[in-house]
Amino acid sequence: MKWRKPVAMLVNGGTRSGQEVLAYGFKKYQLGEVIGSRTEGAVLAATAFLIGGGLLLLAVEDVRVDGERLESVGVAPTIEVQADPASMGLGDPQLDRAIAVLSGA
Repeated sequence: MKWRKPVAMLVNGGTRSGQEVLAYGFKKYQLGEVIGSRTEGAVLAATAFLIGGGLLLLAVEDVRVDGERLESVGVAPTIEVQADPASMGLGDPQLDRAIAVLSGA
């Protein structure tokens, strides 16, 4: 069974890490509209190692997706919709736009 209806992905500054990699692929492969604001750009992979004397070594890896660095850059939406923090709890303009796009309005 294959999904044949339009889909959209909502993103904003709270979209980080693996979610950004997913948003990048969603946009690159044109699976649907990416709606909202630019993602955070926080995709570094890190592993912690406890070494002698109570020291902690943090090994950080730069993550690249298809050779493109997302760290500190993020993923730009295909449809930009800013959410005003002052209007929090009074509606969701990003979700409203996604519904309009998916319903053909």
